[in-house]
Amino acid sequence: MSESIKASPNLTFAENLVLSGTAAIISKTAAAPIERLKLILQNQDEMIKQKRLDVHYKGIIDCTKRVAASEGYLSFWRGNGANVLRYFPTQALNFAFLGKIKENFGPKKEDSTKK
Repeated sequence: MSESIKASPNLTFAENLVLSGTAAIISKTAAAPIERLKLILQNQDEMIKQKRLDVHYKGIIDCTKRVAASEGYLSFWRGNGANVLRYFPTQALNFAFLGKIKENFGPKKEDSTKK
């Protein structure tokens, strides 16, 4: 292993909480347009029944073009705030407690002097 690659220092609980929560926000925000298009395609029959949509989407590309044209590009992130608020605490607490759980319940490190 080279000298430039060193083991990262142990993070405090608060640092771990913030970093894992931030990672969750970034991942959910990056995936939001795909999630939104998936939901639109899944619910298009209901949208037609409610007269909110005239014609079925032909696929993901057609859906992307039509949504962007009718609602604008920012609409791909509609609902992302609620999704982030739901996901942030779950992931933040999951990763923040992971180190403590491993520390308390993981395998015990053996003494290197014993053989």
